[in-house]
Parts: sequence; structure tokens; C-alpha cells
Amino acid sequence: MQIGVLAVYRPQFDFEAAEHAAKNVWETVCLEARSIAESESVWLGMVDEWQAQAQLREMTETIRRLDVVVAVMGTFAGADVVQQVADLCPGTVWLWTVSEPEVGHGRLRLNSLCGGLLTNFALQQQGRSVPMLYGNPKDEDLRSRLRALLMVEKTCIALRSSTIGVVGKHPPGYFSCDYDGQALRRQLGVQVTQISLEEAFAAAEQATVAALDPGYEAVAGLAGWKTVEGSQVEQSLKAEYGLRQLIANHHLTSLTVECWPQYMTEFGGAVCWAMSRLIDDQVMAGCEADVHGTLSMLICRELGGMSPFFGDLVHQVSDDRLVFWHCGAAPLSLAGESPRASVHPNRKVGLTLDFALMGGPATVVRLHQDGTGYSLMAISGEAVDDDLYFSGNTATVRTDRPAAQVLADLVRDGAEHHFSVGYGVTVDSVQSLGSRLGIPVHVY
Repeated sequence: MQIGVLAVYRPQFDFEAAEHAAKNVWETVCLEARSIAESESVWLGMVDEWQAQAQLREMTETIRRLDVVVAVMGTFAGADVVQQVADLCPGTVWLWTVSEPEVGHGRLRLNSLCGGLLTNFALQQQGRSVPMLYGNPKDEDLRSRLRALLMVEKTCIALRSSTIGVVGKHPPGYFSCDYDGQALRRQLGVQVTQISLEEAFAAAEQATVAALDPGYEAVAGLAGWKTVEGSQVEQSLKAEYGLRQLIANHHLTSLTVECWPQYMTEFGGAVCWAMSRLIDDQVMAGCEADVHGTLSMLICRELGGMSPFFGDLVHQVSDDRLVFWHCGAAPLSLAGESPRASVHPNRKVGLTLDFALMGGPATVVRLHQDGTGYSLMAISGEAVDDDLYFSGNTATVRTDRPAAQVLADLVRDGAEHHFSVGYGVTVDSVQSLGSRLGIPVHVY
């Protein structure tokens, strides 16, 4: 992520105070951007409202390379300068208005907030909805909001630069896994690459004994791994190797796989183990060729900073708990108990994983599609420590609203059956992402 910071000022106000405040903003943006997005921020300078044309000409090429411009209202100024910056920047603009350095001692030295409101009005009239921060950059609440904005923008960039591989096709009747590649490209910037199962199987069979050694070492740390048929373990490790080759060859950032029945009936090993490993390696891997479900995982990974869980909504435990399940591909980093090697609960082919997922702050997310376009669904609640309800993996989510009502509302709105349990994700961050993407957000 490329971020630039500039400050607009009117020389009739207190320049020194404005410059001091703006440099504090820049230092804060640098610190948080480095920790959140591993990116550096560029100081573009103090822009004199009356000399802006000449200064902006010198900045034009730099601004055109930026994802975000933080426009600090160093003092009161008209909206013209920030409007021109917004026209130049291919990404987005954030406004930052600063507090008065002192009150009760003479004139209004900055009048930054007023200038911010004036500029925000003008941008909104142009159809640009931009966030506006107000206050001292050292304030922790404000820094927290800045971090949230950085996470949202990082997520948008991840979507725009995403190439998702679809290995095979979704099972018959799984219409919720259909996707429109052109619409995804147009609205979210996502590129879809179709790959055949035959190519995936061929790539897997290229694995050498040495290439499988790291996988065997990892499997050996699982309880019960020797109870899984050796040929199935070997084929599962080959499946992981093959998917990693596809990722490299097709320059994929995530993938979703027709995981049954052919991987088990023809190839001879479940792909669940591979999916678990890829997710923890920050390559989102979804089941049953569900593109939108996998993109839901990507959103959760970027917003929450942790591996997500791809699962079906399968059970209501009580009035405040819903259970999400899948057949054994959850990332090991989310294990709430010692993971065990196992076989697919229906097909009886390994290698899969059995464990209940851990508790923690979480929001359940779905990138939803209907006849009118895309929206985001967010179930507000938290994951809680609980028993494993069914073979494979289960995550128990305590909902903020009565679980029966949440379920009824999901049914009313035509929710798909796959969801992403996003650890570390907040409803606020999902709402901010929806606003940034220009798509509705439905909270349950």
C-alpha cells in the first residue's frame, strides 16, 4: 500500500502550529501503516492554498502512484485543493482535521475542523464518500480508527490484486457456488482463472519423495495419523504439492477446489489437509469451488489478520449459539484442542483433521450475491470454546441477537450455505469495507 500525506493551509492562520500538527499526523500514519500494511508513507509537504497549482504540478506523478492520500486540514481552507488531489489519486483520500492547539487565549489559530467540514461537503457532492478523522493523532481512539481504515484499504487492495483459481467445478445443484467472472472483475477487481482437475492431478503426481518430506514431518505431529491408510496420506501430501504448483504456475493468490468426489474416488486422497495448510500460509483455500465463499475468507483474513474458517451453517445449539461445520480442512492455527488425523466423515478417505475451533472475538462473514449485485452479510457475535459437535471441524458462535432470529433473517435474505468465521474481524470493519466498496452490508 502506497500512502502519501499532505497538509493544506491558508497563510493567514498559524502556519507553525499547522505544520507541527501535520507532521504529527504523518509520523502516526507512518507508524501504523508500517505495522498494519508493511508500507512506508510519503510526506508530500505543506500546500499553500494560494500557491496550490504550482505545488500540485510538482506532486502530480507521485500522487498518481498512491493508494491513499491523507489530506490534513492544517488550517481552514477551501475545498479546491483536496478536490484536485482526489482527481489525481487513483485510490482514495482521507481527511484529517486537527484540534486547536489552545483555547481561551485569543484568536482561532487553525480552524481545521471547519475547513474539513467544508471539504467533506464538496467531496460528497461529487459522489465521493471519504472518512474524516478529527483530533490529536496521539489519541488512542483515533489511532484505533486509523488502524481500522488501514485494514479496510489493505483489504480493498487485496481484492483488486486477487487472482483466484477455480480447480474443477462446483457439485451439481450447488447453485450458490455459481459466479460471474466479469462482474467480479468489474465490481471488485477480482480475476478468476479456471483450472481443470486433470491439471491439478497431473501437477500432484510430479511430487518427488523429497518434496513430500516436509509434509510427512508435519503429519507426524498429529495424533492418530498412523490410523489413516498410508496411501491416502501420501496422496493427500501430493495433492498439497500439486496445488502449490498451480498457485505458482498461474500466479494465484487464492483458490477454491472441487474437493469431492474425484480427489477421493479417482486421485485417492482428500484435499482437506492441503486446504488447511494453505490457509495458514495466507493462501485462502475454499471448498466445493465456491468463489464467493473463498473471497469471504480473503476478506476475513485481511480485516482480522488471522486465518479464517470456511464452514457450513449446520446447527442451532441454543437460543444464542450457531454451529458452523466442515469436513476437516480448518487451519491448524485455529485449533481449540489437540488436532487429530482422520478421514472424510462420509467418504472415509484421508487425510482430514478433527478438532473443535477455539473461542475468540469473531464475526461471521459472507460475500453475498443476488439478482441485484453484491452485498456483505455479517453475523455479530463471538466464537466460544466448545466441544466438537461432528466429525471434522466445528466452530461455535454465540450470536449477539437470538440465534433463531439470526437464522430466520438469513433465510429471509437468501443467504448461501457457506460462511467464513472471521477471527479478529469486527462488524464495524465489515461495514467500513462495504462503504468503501460501495456495496450494502446486512448485519444479523
